[in-house]
Amino acid sequence: MNLFKKTFAGLLAMSMAASAVPFAGMSIAAVQASAQDISSTMEWGTLRIGGGGFVSGIVTGKEVMYARTDVGGAYKYNYDTECWEQLFGFINEADRGLLSVDAMAIDPTDDDTVYFLCGCAYFSSEKTVIFKTTDGGKTFTEIDVTSLIKVMGNGDGRQCGESIAVDPDNPNIIYAGGDVMSDDKSLSALIKSTDGGKTWKPVIGYDDLGLFSKTCKWPTWGNINARSVTSDAYNNQNGVANIAITGGKVYVGTSIKGVANVHVANVKDDKYSVLSKDLPTDVFPSRINVDANGDLLITYIAGLAFNGASGGGYRYSPKTGKAEPIFDSAYGLGSIWADPNNPDHLIAGTCGKWQSQLWQAWTEEHGPAWGDQYFRSFDGGKTWQNFSPGQTHGWNQPLVSNYLQDGGYSWIVDKAIHWSGTVVTDPRNSDRMFITSGNGVFICENLWSTDQDKLPTFTFHPDGIEEVVSLDFVSTADGLDLSAIGDYDGFVHEKENKIGLQYQPNMGSTSAIAVCPQNTDVWARTANGDGNNTGSAYYTLDRGKTWTAFTPACTGGKLSITELKKGTYRIINTSANGAVSYSDDFGKTWNKSSGIDASKTVYTLVDPKDPSIVYASGVKYNEYWASDMTKKEPTLDECHYSFYISTDYGATFTAKTVCRYDMCDSSGDPAYLGDGSIIVAGGWYGMYKVSNKGASIEKLDNVFYAKTVGYGAPEKTGGLNTLYMYGRPAESDPEGIYRSTDGGKSWDCINTDHLYGGTGNGNYLVGDMDEFGKVYMSTVGCGIVYGKLTSGSTIPTDDERIPKISAEALENSVKLSWNKMSDATKYAVYGYQNGKWVKIDETSSTSYTVKNLTAGKSYKFAVVTYAKGKWYTNYAYPNAVTVTPKAASKVTYPTNIKVNYSEKYHQVQFVWDKVEGADKYGIAVYLAGKWRVQTSNVTTNSFVTPKNLTPGMTYKVAIAARVGGTWDTANAIKNAVTVTIK
Repeated sequence: MNLFKKTFAGLLAMSMAASAVPFAGMSIAAVQASAQDISSTMEWGTLRIGGGGFVSGIVTGKEVMYARTDVGGAYKYNYDTECWEQLFGFINEADRGLLSVDAMAIDPTDDDTVYFLCGCAYFSSEKTVIFKTTDGGKTFTEIDVTSLIKVMGNGDGRQCGESIAVDPDNPNIIYAGGDVMSDDKSLSALIKSTDGGKTWKPVIGYDDLGLFSKTCKWPTWGNINARSVTSDAYNNQNGVANIAITGGKVYVGTSIKGVANVHVANVKDDKYSVLSKDLPTDVFPSRINVDANGDLLITYIAGLAFNGASGGGYRYSPKTGKAEPIFDSAYGLGSIWADPNNPDHLIAGTCGKWQSQLWQAWTEEHGPAWGDQYFRSFDGGKTWQNFSPGQTHGWNQPLVSNYLQDGGYSWIVDKAIHWSGTVVTDPRNSDRMFITSGNGVFICENLWSTDQDKLPTFTFHPDGIEEVVSLDFVSTADGLDLSAIGDYDGFVHEKENKIGLQYQPNMGSTSAIAVCPQNTDVWARTANGDGNNTGSAYYTLDRGKTWTAFTPACTGGKLSITELKKGTYRIINTSANGAVSYSDDFGKTWNKSSGIDASKTVYTLVDPKDPSIVYASGVKYNEYWASDMTKKEPTLDECHYSFYISTDYGATFTAKTVCRYDMCDSSGDPAYLGDGSIIVAGGWYGMYKVSNKGASIEKLDNVFYAKTVGYGAPEKTGGLNTLYMYGRPAESDPEGIYRSTDGGKSWDCINTDHLYGGTGNGNYLVGDMDEFGKVYMSTVGCGIVYGKLTSGSTIPTDDERIPKISAEALENSVKLSWNKMSDATKYAVYGYQNGKWVKIDETSSTSYTVKNLTAGKSYKFAVVTYAKGKWYTNYAYPNAVTVTPKAASKVTYPTNIKVNYSEKYHQVQFVWDKVEGADKYGIAVYLAGKWRVQTSNVTTNSFVTPKNLTPGMTYKVAIAARVGGTWDTANAIKNAVTVTIK
């Protein structure tokens, strides 16, 4: 369908998830949840690896520090534990683009008030928001600024900063800058709030500078032309790079060359002018810091993608209006920072210079790591000393700084500190420096020491930051938990709080790890083939003690291993484009498996009880649907999930069609129940049980959406394996992680609050095979998430007097109803507030209405039974339900929809009456029995389809409005219009 296809160009990089949900990404008021909520019986965290991703910035307050990452959220430093703590674990999959944090600002008058500017062009419908916390990161308010600016927290220049700032003289005034403007009609890339971030307006005076004279596609495959400083690709745009406010003036650095790129204005009038003609224009401003004297420390870099070939640093004095160079322009700098207690003490770090750092003395056998350089000045920048790790006072002279230390993370040894966009001193200890790096955070202690007995010492210190992207995971019943990681190979995980042991030798990005179920001493791993590899594949026969290299059939795919006979093994290797091959001699020769017809990676699973049986799941689809507007919607034969089974150790497979492919992420590994049955996820088409070696395929009627499914240890020995699903059992259930102990007949909700952006690149949920209730989840950049039963938790049983609750969303209220318990004399209604359960009221009835609630806000309620003289609060309120009250009655959907046809261009325009209070409109089309979203980012009361739709084709179109953060999808569908292309 042409209208549908236009939106789906580049589908895999988008998060709109056109699907069976009425409007994907638009919430529907909860009515009755089918899954019992037992999330309070679980605890969630991340496996300890340490860093593993780009920490793009650190900001400091009076006594606090916050760190941002390019794909893994934001962190706050806990001085009691000396660890960073993730603040954005609450982000769900639809909003995973908000884990890309482009800039941060701490209120100079209040360490607990912090602003985070977030967004990613290829996720979450290009959504850009500002998160504000006033309690140090415990809770957040979200302010959507997508209609004004857009940022790419994972684009070039993300190490620059900060592009959001708070006025120290009036903290209600905040400036924020975009990499681009929202579209080609936007008014300015610089926006301003005068009410503490509640509302924002474009700063026209900045736009009058004429810096944003170009446009670019945002993103490349989309339909939005955004105003930008260059016409380069979306990920090369960095727009407003830095903002600093001091002395009633606002200073703005822009990522543009060839013209003045640092400007100044009075906060009162926002009339901008060039800051100084003495500042360079052939390099980009990387950071603007303000020292204790009120002077600006401005640094420059040659290229946004970590080109440190040139740049330098300058001090600008607002008092004299003069700018003077204080650092050699032959060095591209990430930042220059002044000790807040002594402005003559300066530190500087290069960004992309690639010079020597030493882990030990430089010898012929052991050379340096190549990374950035670090300098200190004791005289306000008149002279500088290079004190990079292992730096000496000269050839054969004493050390200036000690050799690099790993901080207990052995995997970081021989890797360099690099991409250093930020160097800062610890606000509580000016003798300690924090440094951002592409692999985490480093510190330097004894920063200002010149004593040979107390040398400055650089140490890897990512504690708490987990940013690896895991692509595969295996758990075995005899205690193995193994990961495959992008960039950093993979790890053996012995305990969740113990640093993982990296595979040796390393080979860089690793797409797969496999263990033979018949002999768990036999493993294999293969490279991702993404240019960050030093090898292609390895296998071990001794549980990872030693590894032997082998040649895989391909890189970037998945692996499994089966035992042909004792001591003889077959490796099955699948490719990213659907091919399946096998080798019986550890990669010396390969044969192609027959019977597979897939377009994407096939996931194979060896039956633990019968090594001759190999199960597989895959996807067949035609890419033309996403790229060629002249083609019709694919048929089921062209576009479907497949189940495959082999009874000859993976040499030949028989295929079975499961369901239509929903054009979202393929659902990944099949789940092994243990009774000869396999569970496969079908995305928005639900979940399926395959039995009798593929002869029977049954759709489970209690799963609405299944993005991925995994399996783990059974609840009871000998029982069915436990299923774990990322999705929604019922349409009214919240998105999250659900568990089933009865083969998918019923589901319990175990996580909706700690989703870390969902299952990400690896798209897996893997249950621990030797610990019931424990599960591992991949993420888009927050490491490997684990969940396990809290200490002393047990699974609720039917005789614990726990009523089943249904919740009806009413106008600014919620009606709770529950089944009568036989010996109950009364009930208590509880609400979950500020991290704890609070009693609302008691009643003898089996229903209760909670009033005076805020429409559009989600609330969690539970009901506790009083019987035989006591309250049954067992299992911490496992019957809790989450519900969102409706807004007071008013027209919340478009009316008077008019359709204008263009026979010349074969397109359609929809025009409707504006809806009071609506900030966005969404368009959906009814295709193949399901409503599919085209866009949810329309800001006017009209929409024009792409050109060249097929004449004679008929479409049913629904238009929804977002009012007060809530989409009225039900009325939009009721008022849908039917159009036929002319």
